[in-house]
Amino acid sequence: MGEVTYMRAKRAVAVLLMLVMSAGMFSVHSSGALGSNDRSFETDQIAKWRFLVYLVADNNLDVEAGMFHTPVVEDDFNEFISVGSTDLVVCYVFVDRWEGPANLFKMNSGEMEEMVDFPLNGEEANMGDPATLRSFVEYTYEATPAEHTVLMFWDHGSPNIICWDDNGPELGVGDSLTHHEVITALEGYKVDIIGADECLVGQVEVAYEYAQSGLEIDFLLASQTYTGWRGYPYDQIFAEMVENPYMTPRECAAMFIEQVDILLSETPVMSEIVNCHAAIDLAMTNALVASFQDVTELIRPDMEEFLQALSGARGTSVFQYGAGEYGLVDFRNLVETLGSLAPSTEVSEACAEVLTNFDSTVVALQDTHVLEGSVNGLGMRFPQHEFDLPGYYSSYAFASDGWIDFLELFWTMRGAGGTV
Repeated sequence: MGEVTYMRAKRAVAVLLMLVMSAGMFSVHSSGALGSNDRSFETDQIAKWRFLVYLVADNNLDVEAGMFHTPVVEDDFNEFISVGSTDLVVCYVFVDRWEGPANLFKMNSGEMEEMVDFPLNGEEANMGDPATLRSFVEYTYEATPAEHTVLMFWDHGSPNIICWDDNGPELGVGDSLTHHEVITALEGYKVDIIGADECLVGQVEVAYEYAQSGLEIDFLLASQTYTGWRGYPYDQIFAEMVENPYMTPRECAAMFIEQVDILLSETPVMSEIVNCHAAIDLAMTNALVASFQDVTELIRPDMEEFLQALSGARGTSVFQYGAGEYGLVDFRNLVETLGSLAPSTEVSEACAEVLTNFDSTVVALQDTHVLEGSVNGLGMRFPQHEFDLPGYYSSYAFASDGWIDFLELFWTMRGAGGTV
């Protein structure tokens, strides 16, 4: 599985809900096969929000979890249909589970309406193929014209991968969907909010890549750490969208984080204690990265003088739960500590500019008390050694635009006997 290293599950629910679910609360209704211009679920009114969920459970996530043995996929199904689509807010879930084919559903109040005229409905889809994502987007954008779109990915995640299908091209053969493949698949489509209901996507390299992609994407919802086992509260989020369909993309992105913060304000259970989620304004990442590059350019000519400050900043900004394996640090803590330790007023002032841009980039943050202060919404790779960098890393703009060169100089100077 490459970078896939964790197990994600969803929230535990009340005993009463479990009893209702076990009796088969969620129901499926098939929509007749209609021509592309004659879909019964279309209306003349343009929706305000199109809420799309790319739910990949054709792996070890199609399980029961928690103290109530909650079937995690059905749990989210029930959350969506407890609210249901309206003329102004329409939700589609494309799901591929461990057993059976993939299906596309429109989530209505009390039922899931199967979109049987979707070409991949009822097929064993490869969710790791960007063409599959492209088909999902093409169909739903045509089926429901809307002013705004949320595209949420539900699966395993990493700084390079947003989906993993254990039965991709064929049974028993896995395939992953990388962030670069997502960018390819979304070419020509505007997505106001792209979200990752999964681990480790919230890195500055990922945010900057989407910002530099040329796509119209405004906000990224992601976690820089491992996520816990309840994920996003889709019932509350969907209800908020239906209640206030005229919210702006910025308001909607912040609402997602506010609702997960409310959910996780309850006593954490097991891995919930490591939760972190953030809403990231992608338009601001350009200024953020540019100001950070100013810092590294100031340090580069006198790297030996800054070795101790860099090593100290790196050591204090490593966060728990996911950082060690990937060589990750918290971006804000790194810059803040570097600014305080740097033997240069000019570098300290440049670091202050980065912090100003950072605080404009992360528009909402949720973290549990264990992570409070150690995460601020965006991580970054700062490995100890060159061999800790994965081969794909140089394909990211943040890395190739100077960060790898900076790291190589840091490693070289440190190896030559500099202070660490």
